[in-house]
Amino acid sequence: MDTPAPKPPSEGGPRSVRGEAFEPTVLASRPLHEWSDVQGQVVRSDAGVAELLLGLVRETAASRNDEVRLFEVISEYAFRAFPNASHLVLATRTGDGALNTRLSRSRTGDVDSELPSRTIVSHVMTEGCAVLYALGQGFDPTQSMVLSRLETAICAPLMGNRQPFGVLQLDIRRPAKGRFTREDVDLLSVVASQVGLALEHLELHLQQRRAFQSTINALVHSLTLKDLESAEHSERVQAMSIGIGRHMGIGDEALEVLSVAALLHDLGKQGVRDEVLFKPDRLTPEEREEMSLHAAHTQNILDKIEYPQHLRDVPRVAAYHHEKLDGTGPFGIAGDDIPLAARIISVADVFDALMSPRVYKQPLPPFKVVEILMQGRGVDWDADVVDAVREGLPGLLELVYGVSADDEGVEKAA
Repeated sequence: MDTPAPKPPSEGGPRSVRGEAFEPTVLASRPLHEWSDVQGQVVRSDAGVAELLLGLVRETAASRNDEVRLFEVISEYAFRAFPNASHLVLATRTGDGALNTRLSRSRTGDVDSELPSRTIVSHVMTEGCAVLYALGQGFDPTQSMVLSRLETAICAPLMGNRQPFGVLQLDIRRPAKGRFTREDVDLLSVVASQVGLALEHLELHLQQRRAFQSTINALVHSLTLKDLESAEHSERVQAMSIGIGRHMGIGDEALEVLSVAALLHDLGKQGVRDEVLFKPDRLTPEEREEMSLHAAHTQNILDKIEYPQHLRDVPRVAAYHHEKLDGTGPFGIAGDDIPLAARIISVADVFDALMSPRVYKQPLPPFKVVEILMQGRGVDWDADVVDAVREGLPGLLELVYGVSADDEGVEKAA
Protein backbone atom coordinates (compact mmCIF):
# COMPACT_ATOMS: atom_id res chain seq x y z
CA MET A 1 0.00 0.00 0.00
CA ASP A 2 1.51 3.33 -1.03
CA THR A 3 1.25 6.12 1.51
CA PRO A 4 2.55 9.69 1.41
CA ALA A 5 5.66 10.56 3.35
CA PRO A 6 5.13 12.63 6.48
CA LYS A 7 6.03 16.28 6.58
CA PRO A 8 8.59 17.20 9.24
CA PRO A 9 7.19 18.55 12.50
CA SER A 10 7.50 22.26 13.13
CA GLU A 11 10.45 23.28 15.26
CA GLY A 12 9.71 24.05 18.87
CA GLY A 13 6.07 22.90 18.60
CA PRO A 14 4.34 19.61 19.25
CA ARG A 15 5.05 16.83 16.79
CA SER A 16 2.21 15.66 14.57
CA VAL A 17 1.69 13.30 11.69
CA ARG A 18 0.17 14.88 8.55
CA GLY A 19 0.65 11.71 6.49
CA GLU A 20 1.63 8.14 7.34
CA ALA A 21 5.03 6.69 6.61
CA PHE A 22 4.17 3.31 8.03
CA GLU A 23 2.11 0.40 6.77
CA PRO A 24 -0.65 -0.51 9.26
CA THR A 25 -0.90 -4.28 9.53
CA VAL A 26 -4.43 -5.57 9.04
CA LEU A 27 -4.79 -8.59 11.30
CA ALA A 28 -8.41 -9.40 10.51
CA SER A 29 -11.18 -8.06 8.29
CA ARG A 30 -14.91 -8.63 7.94
CA PRO A 31 -16.49 -7.37 4.68
CA LEU A 32 -19.85 -5.68 4.79
CA HIS A 33 -21.73 -8.38 2.89
CA GLU A 34 -21.00 -10.85 5.71
CA TRP A 35 -22.29 -8.64 8.50
CA SER A 36 -25.85 -10.01 8.52
CA ASP A 37 -24.62 -13.58 8.94
CA VAL A 38 -22.14 -12.49 11.60
CA GLN A 39 -24.87 -10.78 13.60
CA GLY A 40 -26.75 -14.04 14.13
CA GLN A 41 -23.56 -15.84 15.11
CA VAL A 42 -22.57 -13.16 17.62
CA VAL A 43 -26.00 -13.08 19.25
CA ARG A 44 -26.14 -16.87 19.56
CA SER A 45 -22.59 -17.24 20.84
CA ASP A 46 -22.97 -15.61 24.26
CA ALA A 47 -26.10 -14.81 26.28
CA GLY A 48 -24.32 -11.89 27.96
CA VAL A 49 -23.37 -10.37 24.60
CA ALA A 50 -26.92 -10.88 23.33
CA GLU A 51 -28.31 -9.06 26.37
CA LEU A 52 -25.82 -6.22 25.90
CA LEU A 53 -26.74 -5.82 22.24
CA LEU A 54 -30.43 -5.83 23.11
CA GLY A 55 -29.76 -3.05 25.60
CA LEU A 56 -27.88 -1.09 22.93
CA VAL A 57 -30.83 -1.40 20.55
CA ARG A 58 -33.30 -0.38 23.24
CA GLU A 59 -31.28 2.58 24.54
CA THR A 60 -30.34 3.97 21.12
CA ALA A 61 -33.99 3.76 20.05
CA ALA A 62 -35.07 5.61 23.21
CA SER A 63 -32.52 8.40 22.69
CA ARG A 64 -32.46 8.57 18.88
CA ASN A 65 -33.81 12.15 18.80
CA ASP A 66 -31.50 13.40 21.57
CA GLU A 67 -27.98 13.88 20.23
CA VAL A 68 -26.27 14.35 23.59
CA ARG A 69 -27.94 11.33 25.19
CA LEU A 70 -27.40 9.18 22.08
CA PHE A 71 -23.65 9.73 22.14
CA GLU A 72 -23.61 8.94 25.86
CA VAL A 73 -25.35 5.63 25.13
CA ILE A 74 -22.95 4.79 22.29
CA SER A 75 -19.94 5.48 24.49
CA GLU A 76 -21.32 3.51 27.43
CA TYR A 77 -22.18 0.41 25.43
CA ALA A 78 -19.02 0.49 23.33
CA PHE A 79 -16.82 0.34 26.40
CA ARG A 80 -19.03 -2.37 27.92
CA ALA A 81 -18.86 -4.43 24.74
CA PHE A 82 -15.07 -4.09 24.48
CA PRO A 83 -13.63 -4.17 28.02
CA ASN A 84 -10.05 -4.01 26.72
CA ALA A 85 -10.62 -0.78 24.77
CA SER A 86 -9.01 2.34 26.18
CA HIS A 87 -10.25 4.89 23.61
CA LEU A 88 -13.28 5.45 21.40
CA VAL A 89 -13.55 7.74 18.37
CA LEU A 90 -16.64 8.22 16.19
CA ALA A 91 -16.39 10.42 13.11
CA THR A 92 -18.87 11.24 10.34
CA ARG A 93 -18.41 12.65 6.88
CA THR A 94 -19.19 16.31 6.27
CA GLY A 95 -20.65 17.81 3.10
CA ASP A 96 -17.20 18.32 1.59
CA GLY A 97 -16.18 14.72 2.26
CA ALA A 98 -13.94 15.40 5.27
CA LEU A 99 -14.38 13.46 8.49
CA ASN A 100 -15.65 15.35 11.51
CA THR A 101 -15.08 13.84 14.96
CA ARG A 102 -18.45 13.66 16.73
CA LEU A 103 -17.49 11.57 19.75
CA SER A 104 -14.07 11.06 21.29
CA ARG A 105 -13.57 9.57 24.69
CA SER A 106 -11.22 7.47 26.74
CA ARG A 107 -12.39 4.93 29.28
CA THR A 108 -11.23 7.32 31.99
CA GLY A 109 -13.22 10.19 30.48
CA ASP A 110 -10.38 12.09 28.82
CA VAL A 111 -10.88 13.44 25.29
CA ASP A 112 -8.56 12.61 22.40
CA SER A 113 -10.03 13.41 19.00
CA GLU A 114 -7.33 11.90 16.80
CA LEU A 115 -8.12 8.92 14.60
CA PRO A 116 -4.78 7.08 14.74
CA SER A 117 -4.62 5.86 11.14
CA ARG A 118 -6.16 7.75 8.25
CA THR A 119 -4.89 5.02 5.96
CA ILE A 120 -7.05 2.46 7.74
CA VAL A 121 -10.03 4.84 7.95
CA SER A 122 -9.84 5.43 4.21
CA HIS A 123 -9.67 1.67 3.60
CA VAL A 124 -12.65 1.03 5.89
CA MET A 125 -14.74 3.74 4.22
CA THR A 126 -13.81 2.73 0.68
CA GLU A 127 -14.05 -1.04 1.04
CA GLY A 128 -16.89 -1.11 3.55
CA CYS A 129 -15.29 -3.56 5.95
CA ALA A 130 -14.55 -3.86 9.65
CA VAL A 131 -10.87 -4.39 10.39
CA LEU A 132 -8.49 -5.18 13.20
CA TYR A 133 -5.09 -3.57 12.78
CA ALA A 134 -1.79 -2.87 14.50
CA LEU A 135 1.30 -0.84 13.69
CA GLY A 136 3.41 -2.11 10.85
CA GLN A 137 7.12 -1.85 10.19
CA GLY A 138 9.10 1.33 9.75
CA PHE A 139 7.06 3.54 12.06
CA ASP A 140 8.99 6.28 13.85
CA PRO A 141 7.32 6.53 17.30
CA THR A 142 8.58 10.10 17.76
CA GLN A 143 6.20 11.27 15.03
CA SER A 144 2.93 10.75 16.95
CA MET A 145 2.13 10.37 20.62
CA VAL A 146 -1.10 8.53 19.79
CA LEU A 147 0.49 6.08 17.37
CA SER A 148 3.46 5.44 19.64
CA ARG A 149 1.06 4.17 22.31
CA LEU A 150 -1.20 2.17 20.01
CA GLU A 151 -1.32 -1.60 20.53
CA THR A 152 -4.26 -2.60 18.35
CA ALA A 153 -7.41 -0.97 17.04
CA ILE A 154 -10.69 -2.08 15.52
CA CYS A 155 -12.53 0.12 13.04
CA ALA A 156 -15.84 -0.29 11.22
CA PRO A 157 -17.85 1.88 8.82
CA LEU A 158 -21.14 3.47 9.81
CA MET A 159 -23.61 2.71 7.05
CA GLY A 160 -26.54 4.75 5.80
CA ASN A 161 -28.41 4.33 2.53
CA ARG A 162 -25.90 1.61 1.64
CA GLN A 163 -23.08 4.14 1.72
CA PRO A 164 -20.53 4.62 4.53
CA PHE A 165 -21.00 8.00 6.21
CA GLY A 166 -18.53 7.59 9.05
CA VAL A 167 -16.44 5.26 11.19
CA LEU A 168 -16.50 3.86 14.69
CA GLN A 169 -13.08 2.97 16.10
CA LEU A 170 -11.88 1.56 19.40
CA ASP A 171 -8.20 1.51 20.39
CA ILE A 172 -6.02 -0.12 22.97
CA ARG A 173 -3.30 2.35 23.85
CA ARG A 174 -0.58 1.89 26.42
CA PRO A 175 -0.58 1.70 29.40
CA ALA A 176 -3.82 -0.23 28.84
CA LYS A 177 -3.37 -4.01 28.56
CA GLY A 178 -4.70 -6.57 26.09
CA ARG A 179 -5.26 -6.97 22.38
CA PHE A 180 -8.32 -7.15 20.15
CA THR A 181 -9.27 -10.42 18.44
CA ARG A 182 -11.13 -11.54 15.32
CA GLU A 183 -14.21 -12.03 17.50
CA ASP A 184 -13.99 -8.35 18.47
CA VAL A 185 -14.10 -7.43 14.78
CA ASP A 186 -17.31 -9.41 14.37
CA LEU A 187 -18.84 -7.85 17.48
CA LEU A 188 -17.87 -4.38 16.28
CA SER A 189 -19.67 -4.99 13.00
CA VAL A 190 -22.87 -5.67 14.95
CA VAL A 191 -22.39 -2.63 17.20
CA ALA A 192 -21.55 -0.38 14.23
CA SER A 193 -24.68 -1.54 12.40
CA GLN A 194 -26.92 -0.39 15.24
CA VAL A 195 -24.96 2.83 15.80
CA GLY A 196 -25.19 3.64 12.09
CA LEU A 197 -28.97 3.17 12.12
CA ALA A 198 -29.33 5.38 15.20
CA LEU A 199 -27.16 8.15 13.76
CA GLU A 200 -28.95 8.02 10.43
CA HIS A 201 -32.28 8.44 12.24
CA LEU A 202 -30.79 11.29 14.27
CA GLU A 203 -29.68 13.06 11.09
CA LEU A 204 -33.15 12.70 9.56
CA HIS A 205 -34.64 14.05 12.78
CA LEU A 206 -32.27 17.03 12.73
CA GLN A 207 -33.09 17.68 9.08
CA GLN A 208 -36.80 17.70 9.90
CA ARG A 209 -36.21 20.08 12.79
CA ARG A 210 -34.19 22.40 10.55
CA ALA A 211 -36.95 22.32 7.93
CA PHE A 212 -39.61 23.00 10.57
CA GLN A 213 -37.58 25.84 12.06
CA SER A 214 -37.15 27.41 8.64
CA THR A 215 -40.93 27.33 8.24
CA ILE A 216 -41.36 29.06 11.60
CA ASN A 217 -38.76 31.68 10.67
CA ALA A 218 -40.54 32.35 7.39
CA LEU A 219 -43.88 32.82 9.16
CA VAL A 220 -42.37 35.24 11.68
CA HIS A 221 -40.71 37.16 8.84
CA SER A 222 -44.06 37.42 7.06
CA LEU A 223 -45.51 39.02 10.18
CA THR A 224 -42.72 41.62 10.25
CA LEU A 225 -43.70 42.67 6.74
CA LYS A 226 -47.24 43.37 7.92
CA ASP A 227 -46.58 44.72 11.41
CA LEU A 228 -43.08 44.96 12.84
CA GLU A 229 -44.37 45.86 16.31
CA SER A 230 -46.50 42.71 16.43
CA ALA A 231 -43.48 40.63 15.48
CA GLU A 232 -41.36 42.23 18.23
CA HIS A 233 -44.23 41.81 20.69
CA SER A 234 -44.43 38.12 19.78
CA GLU A 235 -40.73 37.65 20.52
CA ARG A 236 -41.15 39.24 23.95
CA VAL A 237 -44.24 37.12 24.66
CA GLN A 238 -42.22 34.05 23.71
CA ALA A 239 -39.43 35.00 26.12
CA MET A 240 -41.91 35.82 28.88
CA SER A 241 -43.82 32.56 28.34
CA ILE A 242 -40.64 30.49 28.50
CA GLY A 243 -39.62 32.27 31.71
CA ILE A 244 -43.03 31.60 33.29
CA GLY A 245 -43.02 27.99 32.10
CA ARG A 246 -39.60 27.32 33.59
CA HIS A 247 -40.65 28.95 36.86
CA MET A 248 -43.63 26.57 36.93
CA GLY A 249 -41.43 23.54 36.23
CA ILE A 250 -42.83 22.64 32.82
CA GLY A 251 -41.01 19.78 31.05
CA ASP A 252 -38.83 20.21 27.96
CA GLU A 253 -41.34 19.01 25.33
CA ALA A 254 -44.19 21.07 26.80
CA LEU A 255 -41.81 24.02 26.97
CA GLU A 256 -41.05 23.67 23.25
CA VAL A 257 -44.78 23.68 22.41
CA LEU A 258 -45.14 26.78 24.57
CA SER A 259 -42.19 28.49 22.87
CA VAL A 260 -43.36 27.90 19.30
CA ALA A 261 -47.01 28.73 20.02
CA ALA A 262 -46.07 31.93 21.85
CA LEU A 263 -43.92 33.13 18.97
CA LEU A 264 -46.75 32.52 16.48
CA HIS A 265 -49.74 33.50 18.60
CA ASP A 266 -50.43 36.74 16.70
CA LEU A 267 -49.78 35.39 13.21
CA GLY A 268 -53.49 35.72 12.38
CA LYS A 269 -53.29 39.52 12.62
CA GLN A 270 -52.34 39.37 8.95
CA GLY A 271 -56.04 38.68 8.36
CA VAL A 272 -57.17 41.88 10.10
CA ARG A 273 -57.79 45.01 8.04
CA ASP A 274 -55.04 47.63 8.27
CA GLU A 275 -57.45 50.37 9.33
CA VAL A 276 -58.35 48.27 12.36
CA LEU A 277 -54.91 46.82 13.09
CA PHE A 278 -53.14 50.19 12.96
CA LYS A 279 -55.92 52.43 14.27
CA PRO A 280 -54.29 55.16 16.42
CA ASP A 281 -57.09 55.10 18.98
CA ARG A 282 -59.14 52.67 21.02
CA LEU A 283 -61.22 50.24 18.99
CA THR A 284 -65.00 50.30 18.74
CA PRO A 285 -66.90 47.16 19.85
CA GLU A 286 -67.26 46.14 16.19
CA GLU A 287 -63.55 46.64 15.58
CA ARG A 288 -62.69 44.67 18.71
CA GLU A 289 -64.84 41.85 17.37
CA GLU A 290 -62.91 41.89 14.11
CA MET A 291 -59.60 42.00 15.98
CA SER A 292 -60.64 39.01 18.07
CA LEU A 293 -60.92 36.96 14.88
CA HIS A 294 -57.12 36.98 14.61
CA ALA A 295 -57.05 33.99 16.99
CA ALA A 296 -59.09 31.92 14.53
CA HIS A 297 -56.94 33.18 11.66
CA THR A 298 -53.89 32.03 13.58
CA GLN A 299 -55.27 28.52 13.96
CA ASN A 300 -56.28 28.36 10.28
CA ILE A 301 -52.75 29.27 9.20
CA LEU A 302 -50.98 26.98 11.66
CA ASP A 303 -53.25 24.02 10.91
CA LYS A 304 -51.73 23.91 7.42
CA ILE A 305 -48.25 23.05 8.77
CA GLU A 306 -47.05 19.49 9.37
CA TYR A 307 -45.62 19.25 12.88
CA PRO A 308 -43.36 16.81 14.69
CA GLN A 309 -45.49 14.56 16.91
CA HIS A 310 -44.67 16.43 20.13
CA LEU A 311 -45.64 19.79 18.60
CA ARG A 312 -49.07 18.80 17.30
CA ASP A 313 -50.82 21.06 19.84
CA VAL A 314 -49.12 24.26 18.63
CA PRO A 315 -52.09 25.54 16.51
CA ARG A 316 -54.61 25.00 19.31
CA VAL A 317 -52.36 26.51 21.99
CA ALA A 318 -51.55 29.56 19.87
CA ALA A 319 -55.21 30.11 18.95
CA TYR A 320 -56.48 29.89 22.55
CA HIS A 321 -54.30 32.68 23.94
CA HIS A 322 -57.31 35.00 24.36
CA GLU A 323 -59.53 32.45 26.12
CA LYS A 324 -60.79 33.45 29.58
CA LEU A 325 -61.25 31.03 32.46
CA ASP A 326 -64.93 31.98 32.61
CA GLY A 327 -65.43 30.94 28.96
CA THR A 328 -65.92 34.44 27.52
CA GLY A 329 -63.01 34.22 25.06
CA PRO A 330 -63.29 33.98 21.24
CA PHE A 331 -63.66 30.17 21.25
CA GLY A 332 -65.73 29.91 24.44
CA ILE A 333 -63.27 27.50 26.06
CA ALA A 334 -63.27 27.62 29.86
CA GLY A 335 -61.21 26.52 32.86
CA ASP A 336 -58.93 23.52 32.55
CA ASP A 337 -60.14 22.89 29.00
CA ILE A 338 -57.80 25.72 28.02
CA PRO A 339 -54.32 24.18 27.61
CA LEU A 340 -51.88 25.31 30.30
CA ALA A 341 -49.52 26.63 27.62
CA ALA A 342 -52.32 28.84 26.24
CA ARG A 343 -53.06 30.12 29.76
CA ILE A 344 -49.40 31.05 30.13
CA ILE A 345 -49.30 32.84 26.76
CA SER A 346 -52.47 34.71 27.70
CA VAL A 347 -50.82 36.20 30.78
CA ALA A 348 -47.53 36.90 28.97
CA ASP A 349 -49.46 38.58 26.14
CA VAL A 350 -51.35 40.90 28.50
CA PHE A 351 -48.21 41.64 30.52
CA ASP A 352 -46.26 42.80 27.47
CA ALA A 353 -49.22 44.72 26.02
CA LEU A 354 -49.56 46.69 29.26
CA MET A 355 -45.80 47.19 29.59
CA SER A 356 -45.46 48.48 26.03
CA PRO A 357 -46.24 52.01 24.77
CA ARG A 358 -49.01 52.52 22.25
CA VAL A 359 -50.10 55.63 20.37
CA TYR A 360 -53.23 55.73 22.54
CA LYS A 361 -51.60 54.91 25.93
CA GLN A 362 -48.47 55.16 28.03
CA PRO A 363 -46.73 52.01 29.22
CA LEU A 364 -47.52 50.89 32.75
CA PRO A 365 -44.83 50.16 35.34
CA PRO A 366 -44.44 46.45 36.12
CA PHE A 367 -45.90 46.67 39.64
CA LYS A 368 -49.07 48.17 38.17
CA VAL A 369 -49.25 45.41 35.53
CA VAL A 370 -49.02 42.81 38.29
CA GLU A 371 -51.83 44.59 40.18
CA ILE A 372 -54.08 44.32 37.11
CA LEU A 373 -53.23 40.65 36.69
CA MET A 374 -54.00 40.00 40.35
CA GLN A 375 -57.41 41.62 39.94
CA GLY A 376 -58.23 39.12 37.18
CA ARG A 377 -56.55 36.17 38.94
CA GLY A 378 -58.75 33.08 38.79
CA VAL A 379 -61.36 34.80 36.61
CA ASP A 380 -59.67 36.05 33.47
CA TRP A 381 -56.29 34.39 33.99
CA ASP A 382 -55.01 31.23 35.57
CA ALA A 383 -54.17 31.84 39.23
CA ASP A 384 -51.00 29.73 39.22
CA VAL A 385 -49.68 31.54 36.14
CA VAL A 386 -50.36 34.96 37.65
CA ASP A 387 -48.64 33.85 40.85
CA ALA A 388 -45.63 32.69 38.84
CA VAL A 389 -45.36 36.15 37.26
CA ARG A 390 -45.63 37.88 40.63
CA GLU A 391 -43.08 35.58 42.27
CA GLY A 392 -40.64 35.58 39.37
CA LEU A 393 -41.05 39.24 38.34
CA PRO A 394 -37.42 40.38 38.84
CA GLY A 395 -36.05 37.53 36.75
CA LEU A 396 -38.71 37.95 34.06
CA LEU A 397 -38.00 41.67 33.71
CA GLU A 398 -34.30 40.95 33.31
CA LEU A 399 -34.95 38.11 30.86
CA VAL A 400 -37.47 39.88 28.62
CA TYR A 401 -36.70 43.58 28.94
CA GLY A 402 -33.13 43.63 30.22
CA VAL A 403 -33.99 45.81 33.21
CA SER A 404 -34.10 45.33 36.96
CA ALA A 405 -37.31 45.50 38.96
CA ASP A 406 -36.29 48.75 40.64
CA ASP A 407 -35.05 50.41 37.44
CA GLU A 408 -36.71 53.82 37.14
CA GLY A 409 -36.94 53.38 33.37
CA VAL A 410 -38.65 50.05 33.46
CA GLU A 411 -42.03 51.55 32.55
CA LYS A 412 -40.50 52.71 29.27
CA ALA A 413 -39.32 49.22 28.31
CA ALA A 414 -40.92 47.74 25.24
